[in-house]
Amino acid sequence: MLRALLFLAMCATSRAALPAPPTFLLPGDVHPKKHTIELTIDPSLDTFSGWARIDVEVTKPTRVLWVNAKGLTPGVSSVTYKGHTIKAAGSAVAGEFIGLDLPSPIGPGLATISIRYHGPLDEKAVAGPYRNKVGNDWYAFTTFTPIDARRAFPCFDEPRFKTPWELAIRIKRSDKAFSNSIQASETPQPKGMKLIRFALTKPLPAEVVAFCVGPFEVYEGAPAGHGTPIRIIVPKGSLDEAKDAAQATVDVLPRLEAYTAMPYPFGKLDHVAVPEFKFGAVENPGLITYKSSAILLLPTDNETDKARRIRGIQAHEMSHQWFGDLVTQAAWDDVWLSEGFATWLSAKAMDQEQPPARKLLSTVASRERIMLADAGPKTRPVRLEMNSRKDTDGVYSQFVYQKGAAMLVMLDGWLGEDRVRDGLRQYLRAHRFANASTADLESSLEGSKPVLDAFLNQTGIPSIRGQLRCDNGSPHLDLDQTNASHQWTVPVCWRADGIASTCTVLASPHVETKLESCPAWIYLNTGGAGYYRTVWSAEQLATLDLSNLTAAERLTLVYDLRAAKNTSSPLLRTLSADPELEIAKAAIDALAGK
Repeated sequence: MLRALLFLAMCATSRAALPAPPTFLLPGDVHPKKHTIELTIDPSLDTFSGWARIDVEVTKPTRVLWVNAKGLTPGVSSVTYKGHTIKAAGSAVAGEFIGLDLPSPIGPGLATISIRYHGPLDEKAVAGPYRNKVGNDWYAFTTFTPIDARRAFPCFDEPRFKTPWELAIRIKRSDKAFSNSIQASETPQPKGMKLIRFALTKPLPAEVVAFCVGPFEVYEGAPAGHGTPIRIIVPKGSLDEAKDAAQATVDVLPRLEAYTAMPYPFGKLDHVAVPEFKFGAVENPGLITYKSSAILLLPTDNETDKARRIRGIQAHEMSHQWFGDLVTQAAWDDVWLSEGFATWLSAKAMDQEQPPARKLLSTVASRERIMLADAGPKTRPVRLEMNSRKDTDGVYSQFVYQKGAAMLVMLDGWLGEDRVRDGLRQYLRAHRFANASTADLESSLEGSKPVLDAFLNQTGIPSIRGQLRCDNGSPHLDLDQTNASHQWTVPVCWRADGIASTCTVLASPHVETKLESCPAWIYLNTGGAGYYRTVWSAEQLATLDLSNLTAAERLTLVYDLRAAKNTSSPLLRTLSADPELEIAKAAIDALAGK
């Protein structure tokens, strides 16, 4: 009895000496270099099995190696280090991790983690790996973003960890399997199975690794852009609904390649229709997944409208192939570098289908919706630190998408579209297949840091008042920030009668700008690109010449008047009859008291 007590005491002492499990983020002393995953998946069953081998670099001696895993049951685990394979006690900890406990510390140096495991394939889930039944057939799909790759395999499941991935999936011979990269081989296996191996991927974060298994049908589209092979992968019976999705890629992908000056970076491009889905779509490189209703043209759909919506959602997900996949945010607080950019670039790509007079109209309308939220009680900063799974419930807030995109529209208007485009091309080249932060972006867009920091890290909307001073022999424009509770660094781009667009950066509450002469009218938001409200006086509205404003500027004016509850301006009657502003009709009618 005494021996047993002494043994238990020694074990307790040894365990107590081990480092505490991570709370949310993995420690920084182990860096993954490559993930090799082998899975066995039969979608008709509610479980699957796998074997994960992760090549890592250990930077300092450690006895416990932590990896992400959720809902997985580990089996035989080992670590290979300096030619020796060491059995490890692998156990799930706190629902998000597996800790591999070694007899003695290893490192620094290279090692390989090996974990066999099994996990659930739930038909009611929409995160991790899950299954859907369509007709009489079962299919398996994945949705990993933001932190659910760990439900499919032990891995380093944070955006800062990008590695090549080598996947192999054992499936029924009657099924097909697809993943991010092309199929490299197919080998018959016992019991009516086959092993599909996929080519090694480019470095990817775990959240955009993807696969699907089932008796799919495949629509082969025409190559797009620089010759990228295009396929639409659908459950049986939906092949006739896939044609427009294939054509959408042919239409849109070249626009994105032209803007980035970089061919599509992931070889092949498959679009997958998923019956049950957590999101509208997910940008997995080479294997973009969509809710079926978002990608397939059904007989009941209006063909023209639905085809445009398909191009729009593809434009967003394909924009991610550069912003999010090629260059990945280093941490979740910078997810706007993915979602804000995809929102902005897809709108820019879709604007190419509009006549010049309607440029930016949909962007201004989208910005208005987020400005209304930004002025309300449920506002939040674009950049927000994530410290728990619960926090990640808000990682895809509309502030990340829409306010993030609005910042890029404002940079376009202030720095100039050519300068922003060239800076972003440099940013993509510098961080190709790696990670980047907001600071990295700011380095590529010289002068942007004070503006981006001000708008991304605080909430609310600047209000700008401009007043022409023409009565003292020295004409000038007074620009003032009228928000008493906030201070922004705001690029105010303005133009006036006889004066081309000029940008003034307000880094203080008041700035004076000298003028050669006093114009008849002034407009304080060139192109409607700025993320701020203009405070209009009755005199300014009375002299404003609407015929000299773009549709986006007139729409921004409507929203400024609505925000100020200015119902007395005679301009409202003119604006309400403007055919280009049908998008703002409800706001105009509300102001006019209709």
